[in-house]
Amino acid sequence: MTMSRCYPLQLVCASLLVSGMGLAAPKREPLSRGAQFARQTCACKGVKKTSIFAHPPWKGGGQGRVLGEFTLDLAKTEKPKLHFFTGLRDGHGSTAGVIFRVYVDTQQVWAEFQDKGAWREWTIDLTSHAGRSCVLELAVDTLGEHYACFGEPRVVDGPRVVVDLAALAKTARKTIEVRQRVPADQLPASYRKQQQQALAATVGVRPSPRQLAWQQLDFIGFVHFGVNTFTDREWGTGKEAPELFNPTAFDADQWVRVWQDAGMKLLILTAKHHDGFCLWPSAFTEHSVKHSPWRGGKGDVVREIADACRRAGIKFGVYLSPWDRNHPEYGNSPVYNEHFRKQLRELLTNYGEISEVWFDGACGEGPNGKRQAYDFPSYYRLIRELQPQAVIAISGPDVRWVGNETGVARETEWSVKRRTGRHEGTSPYVWYPAECDVSIRPGWFYHASQDGKVKSLKKLVDIYFKSIGRNSVLLLNIPPDRRGLVHENDHARLRELRALVDRMYARDFAKGARGAQAKALTDNGLKTVWTSAAPTETILELASPATFNVVMLREDIAQGQHVASFAVDAEIAGHWQEIAKGTTIGHRRLLRLGPVTCSRLRLRILASRGDFHLSKFALYQCAFPE
Repeated sequence: MTMSRCYPLQLVCASLLVSGMGLAAPKREPLSRGAQFARQTCACKGVKKTSIFAHPPWKGGGQGRVLGEFTLDLAKTEKPKLHFFTGLRDGHGSTAGVIFRVYVDTQQVWAEFQDKGAWREWTIDLTSHAGRSCVLELAVDTLGEHYACFGEPRVVDGPRVVVDLAALAKTARKTIEVRQRVPADQLPASYRKQQQQALAATVGVRPSPRQLAWQQLDFIGFVHFGVNTFTDREWGTGKEAPELFNPTAFDADQWVRVWQDAGMKLLILTAKHHDGFCLWPSAFTEHSVKHSPWRGGKGDVVREIADACRRAGIKFGVYLSPWDRNHPEYGNSPVYNEHFRKQLRELLTNYGEISEVWFDGACGEGPNGKRQAYDFPSYYRLIRELQPQAVIAISGPDVRWVGNETGVARETEWSVKRRTGRHEGTSPYVWYPAECDVSIRPGWFYHASQDGKVKSLKKLVDIYFKSIGRNSVLLLNIPPDRRGLVHENDHARLRELRALVDRMYARDFAKGARGAQAKALTDNGLKTVWTSAAPTETILELASPATFNVVMLREDIAQGQHVASFAVDAEIAGHWQEIAKGTTIGHRRLLRLGPVTCSRLRLRILASRGDFHLSKFALYQCAFPE
């Protein structure tokens, strides 16, 4: 459905004409930084139109606005109008949206926010410019999306087309303005309305019981182990001989002891990687441990690891790669999907409780030259049927990939996100927390050449603070070696990390503090909470002066995630000094400071999506590695 509206030229949102909240207007630069402004045939929700593809800058840290300028001769017009459509080209990668703008003789006459792909129809009255020339500019600001299209942009006078702007896109003067954000006073009313509606929709979003239990794990571990371990490769071809797999000293209990020593609470095993080699004797392929010399062909890595985890109280999860470079029917989508479900059923029914099922989106062509189309909804249904308590991660509806493989979450990390095609229901927002995956070594599989390249304690502590300390779960990969053991260097480094973290958490200097909200924020439980609307503040009087360099805050996420901005002040020499600030809190927020000594602190909650429910305020001393 298209929408058509006619705007008189004088209807200008005054706030949009004000300079950016005291910010100097950015200088215009020639088209660069990956920006585009060109004639294209663009499809939006499958509907094609001749368009101007207006792609804002993005390369080299550039972000902001792309503009195309046209000089219009309206001397022989009576009632000219600018008629066009706006849309987001199919394949756009974000739901953050863009702002479309139109300027006439440097004055903005129209601006609209759009975050949906479908074409929308618009008309702007240019009658006041009839009989003369004017300069018209079409512009797009990115808010995270870049695939913006002006569809069939034309100046018309009654039934007559005066100017086809798409046909002139090649000769238009094209520029960019680089700016990291759109100033608040330049956000159109449609964007502000959308944000208000979004805010209302996010307030009531809560985690499911399975998501809540997963988030409370904090620190979990990945294991990449298989035929690649013996070929010294990261991605296998699927043509490797099963006879290569022979971990002669394999010890599942040793792996689990490493997990216990590190404080990791869940072990996710790569039961099958992209090469298709299965670490269990699957009935549906010959490319598995049953044709290896290990355990005389009678071994089952999945069984031994699952049983060892249960003996030690460690939760167990599986990674099953949808991509299978060995299976002859990969690319024959219906047949391979049925095969994949059979293997998934084996893992979900024969190995006890599974706490996390991990899918990535890696995909390729099969022997038939066709790209495999995964039937993820049917995979999800099977998991819900057989292991309803398991979270489905990454290419799944319960846990999302943080977006990098460095183990680092965003400074602002919301667990409430826009619904995707992976989610059921109709609510526009869902609980979709982040998982930060990273390997303790440069590679994901073991390579002897990397024995001396295990991440330093300093690096692991930095990752810990930027993942677990930013409302995410840390998934640290520990690749066993060809013996079938976690290497001594990896184990030693994990012990160092655990020791440092335990020492940090051993003493909370805020415990025993006095103040109106002190009991709710400093007791050992997370169910006594400080609930309020923002902005607000509370003061805590410590039992005695303390020196600390870490502040921890936690929300009771069973009631949602709400805090959007906060600050912490310390009273030093009789004056309040801000020592820390941040945006989101969520399950856990850790802030690293220089050493602070004081006995009186003030916590300010500056902004919140509805009432917040803060469950913890703590102060620690951490011996950060140099």
